[in-house]
Amino acid sequence: MTAETNIRTRPERWLGLFARLRPGEGRAVLLFMCYGFLVMFSYYMLKTLREPLLLTKATAETKSYAYAVIALVLLFVVPAYGALFRRVPKAQLSVWTNLTLIAIQAIFFVLSWAGLDIGFAYYVWVGLFGVLITAQFWAFASDTFNVKTGQRVFPVIMIGVSLGGLLGPVVTGNLFRIFGPQQLILISLATLVLMLPLIGKSREAVPPASRSLDDAPEPDGSQLFGGFALVFRNQYLLLLAALMVLLNWVNTTGEYILADVVVRHADTLLFQDPGLDKGNIIASFYGNFFSTVNALSLFMQMFIVSRLFRLIGVNGAILVLPVIAIIGYGFMAFVPIFSMIRLVKIMENSTDYSLMNTARHALYLPLSSTEKYQAKLAIDAFFWRFGDLIQAAAVFVGLNYLDFQVKQFAMLNIALALVWLGIALKIGQRYVQQKKALTSGEPPRLIQALKPHTAPSGQALAFQLPVNLFHCEPGDVLSISVRPVDGGSLPSWLTFDDESLSFKGTPPEDVDGNTWLTVRATNMDKDWAETRLGFIH
Repeated sequence: MTAETNIRTRPERWLGLFARLRPGEGRAVLLFMCYGFLVMFSYYMLKTLREPLLLTKATAETKSYAYAVIALVLLFVVPAYGALFRRVPKAQLSVWTNLTLIAIQAIFFVLSWAGLDIGFAYYVWVGLFGVLITAQFWAFASDTFNVKTGQRVFPVIMIGVSLGGLLGPVVTGNLFRIFGPQQLILISLATLVLMLPLIGKSREAVPPASRSLDDAPEPDGSQLFGGFALVFRNQYLLLLAALMVLLNWVNTTGEYILADVVVRHADTLLFQDPGLDKGNIIASFYGNFFSTVNALSLFMQMFIVSRLFRLIGVNGAILVLPVIAIIGYGFMAFVPIFSMIRLVKIMENSTDYSLMNTARHALYLPLSSTEKYQAKLAIDAFFWRFGDLIQAAAVFVGLNYLDFQVKQFAMLNIALALVWLGIALKIGQRYVQQKKALTSGEPPRLIQALKPHTAPSGQALAFQLPVNLFHCEPGDVLSISVRPVDGGSLPSWLTFDDESLSFKGTPPEDVDGNTWLTVRATNMDKDWAETRLGFIH
């Protein structure tokens, strides 16, 4: 691969505001962004729709039972998905998965149209739908891009995913008042159908040098228990499963702490002014809270995540959230005031939804296709829900047997976050090892020397570096920089555009001697190669 990666189209330069792209990657990234947008838009459309379908004829208690049923059904869905993976060509797996989701959604539309009460079953189905469609999307993405490319483009793709999650509930809430539940189920079907052409087109649009190399050894994926068997016999996958359990446990316990102090805060306001409405106080708080978290998450996704990936890598990025949790819950434990708890949860949730969410999907990039699809579904589905179950049990025991208050739950989260940080360190080490096994680690290499270029004094200069000046390994991107051989800045009469690799300027009549420059190419790992360029006056 050569330095032609620096010559990008206008859309690629625009996307370059958020992450560094190679030429030819722009179309693929835009298609994946659209695909990811529709994934989250459809999920949040169904997620918003399921609430009134259930709660208009049931209670909140019934909703809690639905979560238990979802976890139980996932025990059967994971092996069933493994069976589908073994029987369907990998290139068609996403299409078959989406067709299955479309068929089940169509069945629910028919049942609703027939007047049957689908509330509870539909609630369970949407829980399964969200797990399947998001896990399938990210498995497909990690199986499409090679490791170095995935590290660069996942933060950009996640922007599309985040926008889908933001707009889905807003649009659904407005459409619900106009059309009602049956028509919305039909609209969600159309959204799912729109994804089908994007699956093939997005994969085909990826340039060869950016595609997955499929070099990771394939484990035997024929076990009866599919993804579960893969997780329990692979230490890296088992660590990822433990990471998901602890991540969800800590975050959900934090949600309980927040809910508890919000209710207490509302009670305090009611005591001061009995004319207030408790429900309005709580709704107002959460509306502001979610808006703040979503806005901060989107900002971090657009302008911070990719830069942190370049600065500290994926292995470093997964350490940020547990460190925030340790510090944040430390403040909660010793300064358990309402404003502090709100601030900590805003920082925790926004980092979780942006940086951590992107990094945990990138952790699957060095794995085999079997592990990306089957094991990822098991981890994102069952082990995530398992974290919910453990957290619920811990809160029950803490409240009913140990008389825990906010301080004790915060201290518990500190202990859990310390374990989480240790597991994240081990995962980061294993990730780097597996990444090195799939990439050559080859530094940039000079392909051709540059001959001195004549630039007469007083005449306009226009010179472009050859596109094949340097070589780097697939998926990598070179940053080209230029400086005088003796250091310092370029002469005032000379400019260099690192997008087009071109020099422009007019040497003055009194220019002192010739101009000698060092041209350096630096890759994502900060390795570099350089050569010398001379302008003869």
